[in-house]
Amino acid sequence: MKKLYDVTVRFDPGMSPVPVRGVALRGEFLFYKSGLTGHTDETGMVDCTEKYPPEQYREDLDSIGGLYYQEMTPDAQGIYEARLRLPAGVYPYHFLINPELDDREEDDKFTFVSNMILPDGSRRCLRDIDDVIKADFKGPANHWLTDPANPPQVPTVTGVQRNSVLYVGTPEDNFRMSPADPAKRGTVTYMSYLDIEDKVRSVAVYLPPRFDRTRTYPLVLVSHGGGGNEGDWPHQGSIGNVMDRLIETGETREAILCCMNNSVYRWDYEKIARNCEERIVPFLESVLPVSGDVRDRAFCGLSMGSMTTLYMYMHRSRNYDYFGAFSGGLAGGPHFTLDDPHLRDVKLMIGTAEEDIAYNQREIGVPPTIRALKAKGLPYTPWFVTGSHDWFCWPEMFRHFAAEILWK
Repeated sequence: MKKLYDVTVRFDPGMSPVPVRGVALRGEFLFYKSGLTGHTDETGMVDCTEKYPPEQYREDLDSIGGLYYQEMTPDAQGIYEARLRLPAGVYPYHFLINPELDDREEDDKFTFVSNMILPDGSRRCLRDIDDVIKADFKGPANHWLTDPANPPQVPTVTGVQRNSVLYVGTPEDNFRMSPADPAKRGTVTYMSYLDIEDKVRSVAVYLPPRFDRTRTYPLVLVSHGGGGNEGDWPHQGSIGNVMDRLIETGETREAILCCMNNSVYRWDYEKIARNCEERIVPFLESVLPVSGDVRDRAFCGLSMGSMTTLYMYMHRSRNYDYFGAFSGGLAGGPHFTLDDPHLRDVKLMIGTAEEDIAYNQREIGVPPTIRALKAKGLPYTPWFVTGSHDWFCWPEMFRHFAAEILWK
């Protein structure tokens, strides 16, 4: 039986950049009834028509992306509070200062930034959403703010994060929690390098616990998705904690991870590949003891980063032995080719979530890529998880990639 935790989120109005008339908690605190029965690409997707707020949580539900909205109430000292009862997990959230609501917006393009589920299960959206988006949520109403008491730890100009992250549970029931023993925790450091455009960029580098410069380590390059940056995986994806836990249990080898920013290249796959090979990897080799053996090299990513991963798989298969494509495919178009005979000698994992837009809602990406791989008789490992196109599913995919695919 899943343990539930009582959680209280607080906000001090003195930390607001605008005068406060009211405050709401908004975040990914929603659940759904999964129909997932296995991890093969024949599993089939369900059509999730119902999402449930924490007030309606029950044992058979799983976390899924989407916005929950709860008005906060001030206590006697004027500190705003919201109380929730949640299962163990990692939940992105932020505050809305001076929230103003309207009827639910039916335009799909506003679904994630606007449409919300309230504690009673009703659905509302933000008022004047067009104007709110144009103002980047910085107006006097519906002002978006990360938690000043729990800010994103991403000290880079390009790695800005729009959510704080709430960890609920213990290391025993939440695999994204860091190990209890500080000696078993690695580190994430942000480093600057000169990129393919001769501009200073940042990468997030994970070093394992007990890092030793006299050793050499495998290297994993990790990409975010569309609109993301180098801070996504360390902050929203808890990738450092996931690696710490896998190393602690002996499920994966100690390795160095590097998370880059590919949004700055507007998803020009060839430029991204050249930047990785000509700038990022040589930079890492100059400052860290990374292995030069291709058998110790891997590339993975989510969404647009998954499509980038598949481009690397199709066009750079001799530079990496392991590829992890999470929630995105690459079939058709000028970048598509499966003719390299070396593709039979590398390992590819294709991950997707049960309610993933990369699989379920449109015939692009994952399904045609899988069909093309099957037609060519190329080896790959499918891995389906619960959730949607969200930060609930991608750490699960990376955990499987690191534990079951890498270095095997």
